[in-house]
Amino acid sequence: MGNNQSKIANSDCFSDDYLFQQIRNGQYEAMELFFNRYYAPLCRFGLIYESNSCLVEEQVADIFIQLWNNRNILDKIKNPKSYIYVVVKNSLKKARKSEQFHQQIDETKTIGIMFSPSREQEIIENEQKEINTNLIRGILDIIPKKSRQAFELSRVDGLKYKEISVILNITPKTVENHIAVALKCISKALETCKKEEY
Repeated sequence: MGNNQSKIANSDCFSDDYLFQQIRNGQYEAMELFFNRYYAPLCRFGLIYESNSCLVEEQVADIFIQLWNNRNILDKIKNPKSYIYVVVKNSLKKARKSEQFHQQIDETKTIGIMFSPSREQEIIENEQKEINTNLIRGILDIIPKKSRQAFELSRVDGLKYKEISVILNITPKTVENHIAVALKCISKALETCKKEEY
């Protein structure tokens, strides 16, 4: 048992390539480590393509299942990190049509809630909780989509410009330009917020 704990505690020491090799060899523990390493960042990344967080979580989980089921072909993948991000991006683009249908259903539900007095207090409380979240989203929403993607992949997920260029299918120089645009937008938005406070 102590041996397993030390393996899990030192999971950061394992490279993605090593984990992929172990997954290919049928080592489920390596699959769990890879999942734990990338599930949350991939869900956050997926929200750029898809606003429904439940759908994103479901799609990302499915991708890990597919990865395990197709582990025999993992030796063909040169950069596991870029690969998994690209798979998530492509999967969510395909799922977008399905999400538009779900969105129409959600809008109908929202209309029903709006006319239900018993839910009024709950709606007000939820709005209060979301004020800070909306402020952050508001700043992120003013950043052009590609620039926001590049910025989050770099600053939040810690990917290198070269890896981001593979995921977004652009040159590393374009990645650099997108991040510069994002930083400019954030800087302006924060200045505006400070002015409004005083």
